[in-house]
Amino acid sequence: MRRSNLSFSIGGLVPPLALFFWDKTVSFRKTRLLFIFGASLVLALTLPGQISQSPAGRPSSGTSSNQAEVQVALEQRLQNARAADLSGDPGRIRKANEQVIAFALRQMGQLRLLESAYSQAAELYRRSLDFEDIPDTRVDLGIALVGAEQPDDAIAEVRSVLPHRPDDVRSLTVLGRALLLKKDFRQAASPLARVATLTPSVETLYTLATCLLASHDPADKTRAAQAFEQMIHLAGDSGSLHVMFGRAYRDASDLPAAIREFQRAVAIDPKTPHAHYFLGLAQLAANEWSPTPEVHQEFAKELQLEPRDYLANYMTGFIDSSERKYADAQPYLQRASQINPDAPEPWLYLGLNAYALGQPKPAEVALRKAILLTGSDESRNNYQIRRAYIDLGRVLIASGRSAEGEKCLAKARELQNKVFETSQQEIGAHLLEGGAGAAAVVLPLGPDAEKEAVPLVAAFADPFTHVEASTLAQSNLTESQKHAAQVQEKTLRSVLALSFNDLATSEAVAKIYRSALGHYQEAERWDSHTPGLYRNLGVAAFRVGDSAEAIRTLPLALAEKPADAPIRAMLGMAYYGSNRFADAVKTFTPLGEAGMRDPIAGYAWAASLTKLGDLKPASLVLIEVQKNHLPPDTWLLVGQLWISIQNYARAVAAFQYALASNPSLLRAHYYEGIAYLRWERHTEAAAEFQAELKLNPDDAEAKDNLGFLYLEKSRTGDAAALFRSVLDSHPDDATAHYQLGKILLDEGKINEAISQLEQAARISPDTDYIHYQLQAAYRRASRIEDADRELEIYKQIKARKRASAVPSGMGDNP
Repeated sequence: MRRSNLSFSIGGLVPPLALFFWDKTVSFRKTRLLFIFGASLVLALTLPGQISQSPAGRPSSGTSSNQAEVQVALEQRLQNARAADLSGDPGRIRKANEQVIAFALRQMGQLRLLESAYSQAAELYRRSLDFEDIPDTRVDLGIALVGAEQPDDAIAEVRSVLPHRPDDVRSLTVLGRALLLKKDFRQAASPLARVATLTPSVETLYTLATCLLASHDPADKTRAAQAFEQMIHLAGDSGSLHVMFGRAYRDASDLPAAIREFQRAVAIDPKTPHAHYFLGLAQLAANEWSPTPEVHQEFAKELQLEPRDYLANYMTGFIDSSERKYADAQPYLQRASQINPDAPEPWLYLGLNAYALGQPKPAEVALRKAILLTGSDESRNNYQIRRAYIDLGRVLIASGRSAEGEKCLAKARELQNKVFETSQQEIGAHLLEGGAGAAAVVLPLGPDAEKEAVPLVAAFADPFTHVEASTLAQSNLTESQKHAAQVQEKTLRSVLALSFNDLATSEAVAKIYRSALGHYQEAERWDSHTPGLYRNLGVAAFRVGDSAEAIRTLPLALAEKPADAPIRAMLGMAYYGSNRFADAVKTFTPLGEAGMRDPIAGYAWAASLTKLGDLKPASLVLIEVQKNHLPPDTWLLVGQLWISIQNYARAVAAFQYALASNPSLLRAHYYEGIAYLRWERHTEAAAEFQAELKLNPDDAEAKDNLGFLYLEKSRTGDAAALFRSVLDSHPDDATAHYQLGKILLDEGKINEAISQLEQAARISPDTDYIHYQLQAAYRRASRIEDADRELEIYKQIKARKRASAVPSGMGDNP
């Protein structure tokens, strides 16, 4: 028997005014959120259209006036959403909440930019555009894409804005930075020059100058110098500015110009942060990486000014090591390892030095530490870690641990094979970027920053998740700002969860259940603690027939309100629809008589009990179900269940109730015939099958069962004709092939019988009696090997059925 789908409402458990079960009480919590949000905006966020960029590509922290305007803008949208809720107009509610969602998603994107989580920011901006497509958000998306190193996508976003806003500074800046990422310096110079003209500042002019120098065009070098002069005019001459100029020239491989600028920085102010370090590094590079007294002197001066400067300590130790001054190198490398404990380079050289000094135990400790900190980043600094494996392998072999030592040496050989053919010039460029092996720490372009962030780019970022600590560590945020960001994020998550919940509820009321389910799920991802959310989510999942999602969420709703009868009924039906009958019964039982009286919950309850073999309690529940005024379709379901319970009199009565209300109801006569057939009242069964065929002459199952009854009355010819008519329109009907095969076998037409039985076995390979009949036909044809095979298949199927104890379906005729 085929089980019909439950496609009607829950009936008695559903109060008329709560037909959709949507919990809308959470909407009015927004009034409280207005005050929470106002108190939590301690971390500056900029208004749409006003976010600026630092040289590192992140948004600036904004101003207090921007904070106030952001707060006012969000509060206004929240008030509009509350007014829409009070109106009860689903369309108005939907539109108002979409406005809140768009704004809050954009603010969350701004927060992720500040936290250097560029890929997450991009996903948030994209989602915001789904609800409100405005130019400023597209520019924000462009900023995030530049940070995520996706320049082509960033260019596409801002080029959709620039035709309408040709002098938009943010769009022009994004375009220039994206082209810089692509190393298209000539194209990048145009928008960056326009930005420098529209808003001349140290940042915009410096970006332009670095772009011009990167082109290596003499004319552009002159224009870059002019930009530097303009920066001095704007900010006043200072050592920090000349450090910036020197780094720009250094990055453009103009070491003489870089040295001049670093020397100028020192001349203006000998205490300029990092000036001595960069001067010494540039001199080292200019001397083909051979240390001179001047280089040592500059690093020493840097350390006098800042004893805990990581790069100055590390480079001093590195140079001393390269000159085999191992004892001199030791304190600098140790200090560097303390300042930046996550950097493997100081530990590498501490280990190499210890090994060179004949100190195997300290060498082993330091080299293992270097390997641990390198982790999977083995290509770091041209596979430098191979040197640790070489010396560690030697230490291990010398101490009697040959097996482990050989593994280290094999690893060293593996990494050596991966070393790129790198020219001295390329090595020098790498060293200049941050010192030998110091790529983990990059010093600032600007005079006020502590560090430049190195963005961690992910192919895909989940916008709902919190920012990883490793990503947050790349941002310029102080600890107090990080805490403020957490507070603000919590508030934004609450706003988004409430608004997605309300948006989904407006869709659910309009019966747009699939979209509602998606939006409830987004609400859950933002804040799963939103009151009433799991109830709404579970109901939406139930409405769209997503049993797995309903089973996941409805128990959570029920845990919040155990007395919620409609939710309990839905959960029970979800279990029933997923064939989890024991769970369904356990869930339905607390409903008591009210659950039994509900036509759908009661039916699912009785059906679950029947599937578990608890026929007596199933009968009691089904009797209560029948006390309702049931439509014909429901009587059809009830009657089928009575057949399963083996109460054929009640089954026949149910089908007759159905036909009394709708004489043309398809399958009612058929199932009544099945009930009579199981009741062994064959005359009445045949009459019902014939009645079904009058309504639907092509009903194959009615013909199959009528043919079986003809065989019982020895009307073989009529039965054969009926089975052949079934196969004319339903060639894959296994029952008709089987019964026709039996008839042909009885008539002695063995080969024809075998053909029909083989077809039946092919169509229904797990039906035991077909294989039994086929083995009998093979034996009569003296095909003993085939017969034995079929008999073995028959035995295996019977054994499986006994093990599973699953009753055969209704209408199966052996």
